[in-house]
Amino acid sequence: MVRSFVGGLELIVNLLKSTNKEVLASVCAAIANIAKDEENLAVITDHGVVPMLAKLANTQADDRLRRHLAEAIAQCCMWGTNRVSFGEAGAVAPLVGYLRSSDTSVHQATAEALFQLSKDPNNCITMHENGAVKLLLGMMGSTDEVLQEAAAGCVANIRRLALANEKARYS
Repeated sequence: MVRSFVGGLELIVNLLKSTNKEVLASVCAAIANIAKDEENLAVITDHGVVPMLAKLANTQADDRLRRHLAEAIAQCCMWGTNRVSFGEAGAVAPLVGYLRSSDTSVHQATAEALFQLSKDPNNCITMHENGAVKLLLGMMGSTDEVLQEAAAGCVANIRRLALANEKARYS
């Protein structure tokens, strides 16, 4: 349905250039939903959604924008090399900072995004260097099962990389 609007996906991606935080939060929420469809995700990736979302990760934003931005990043990781591209664009370290928010919906969305990003070894290194493990360990005890699983999955991926590095170093 979304693809039937010629140029609509490109227009949505271009709205990420807005300076209005309400517009940005709404566009990120829309992108998170649009990106659930693989073909839509391929199209918005071609229109440069990854570097634009990554750039937004570095801004000082409110929790609503952070939540929807993290949701959009999590969904966009599902295509090609997007998770690697997010890391190269510097989106991982700022996302770790979102775990310090007091909003549990930001924690859930961020943990899910970090879990998706942690499937790339370089992103795991960045997360570890920025203190994600300690923050995620605390969230593994949450009563929110989605948050628990995302946090645990992310920590598991970081740990697997650390073990592989130790094994390679001492073999």
